[in-house]
Amino acid sequence: MSATLFDSTQNSVGDLLSLVSVESEATVTKALLDSAAVRLVLFAMDEGQKLTDHSASKTAFVQVLDGEIEFTLEGQAHRLGPGGWVAMQPGAIHAVEATTPARFLLTLVKEPSA
Repeated sequence: MSATLFDSTQNSVGDLLSLVSVESEATVTKALLDSAAVRLVLFAMDEGQKLTDHSASKTAFVQVLDGEIEFTLEGQAHRLGPGGWVAMQPGAIHAVEATTPARFLLTLVKEPSA
C-alpha cells in the first residue's frame, strides 16, 4: 500500500479542504487512506484541468467539496457543485473537467476476496 496521510489504526479529526490546495494549471492528488476495505483520495483541480475517459475496477463514489466540475459518466455530462456526488459501478467509463477550481473526494470500495 502506498503512503497515506492517515493510519487506519488511529482516530483522526480534521478539515478535508485544508489537506489539499488547488495549484495553478495542475491536478493534485493526496491519498488519505488505503486499507483492505477502502481507498480515499483527495483531488484538487484548477479550472480547465481534465481527467480523460477512464474506468476503475472498484465501486467508486465521488463527492464534490468545493468548486464545480463537469462529470461525464457513460457519455452523459453532469454539472456538479459542492455537495454533488456520483456513485459508479466497477468499469463505468467516466471523465472529469474542472469548470472552476475544485476539490473532490474519491472513495474506492474494495470488494472482499472470495
